[in-house]
Amino acid sequence: MKVRDVMTEDLVTAAADDPAEEVFKEFVSLSVHGVPVLDDDGTLVGLVTSTDVVRALASGDWEHMKASDLAREPVTVAPDDDLEKALDAMAAQGQDRAVVVEDGKVVGVVTVMDVLPAVLNEEGSER
Repeated sequence: MKVRDVMTEDLVTAAADDPAEEVFKEFVSLSVHGVPVLDDDGTLVGLVTSTDVVRALASGDWEHMKASDLAREPVTVAPDDDLEKALDAMAAQGQDRAVVVEDGKVVGVVTVMDVLPAVLNEEGSER
């Protein structure tokens, strides 16, 4: 099974120059746990996760931060990657999600919870 089979394509994204407060509001109002950050050309700059939000709030300086300040380098995978490869990439970087990139553009996000049921089903069918 491939990443494209389980990824979420309907994405919430943030612009690199969005104020941190706007990003925080997206997390709350849309109940998301990760937001890809894009530059003006739609190129991936980074990923803001709920952990990054907590760190920013704890720093006390979040009022002056932008989405690009919050973002960290994400795990990236391709839509045609096998699910096992995506899990390996997430595990290697200690992340629970990866941004799906095709031809330099963000096309989706995949999380461990997206991948796990499919991997378990494959394992069960091999027995």
